[in-house]
Amino acid sequence: MPRAKAKVIAGDSGDHSQPRKGARGKKAGVAAQMMEAETEMPVIESETTLVLPDSLDSSSAANIKDLLLARRGSPLVVDARQVHRVGIQALQVLIAAAQTWRADGQSYKVTNPSSELLETLALVGLSGDQFLLEGSSP
Repeated sequence: MPRAKAKVIAGDSGDHSQPRKGARGKKAGVAAQMMEAETEMPVIESETTLVLPDSLDSSSAANIKDLLLARRGSPLVVDARQVHRVGIQALQVLIAAAQTWRADGQSYKVTNPSSELLETLALVGLSGDQFLLEGSSP
């Protein structure tokens, strides 16, 4: 099968120090990036439900904080079923949210906690009540 000739794309700097992927590899790479982005960012199911990403690391903490602040003053359910890694900064954001909603007199609860989230809460000495965890405590 003959090889396709390379095309120079407008704006191409000509620096090709990194190997280029074929069309199939490029599509697979884009799909992988999209899937990775989906797992890094929280997904909002509705105005009152926030589904947390699988990794609550320091880079997701600021995004989660912004999403929470945008919903301040309204009841909120935080779904934690996808959480597999928990960082302290994101945990602090969620604890602050629980305290803020409680002080504002609004309904706030964390539902469907993953075993990893429960283990992390236990390791840092937090109770389900401090986290406003519904249905179980570590």
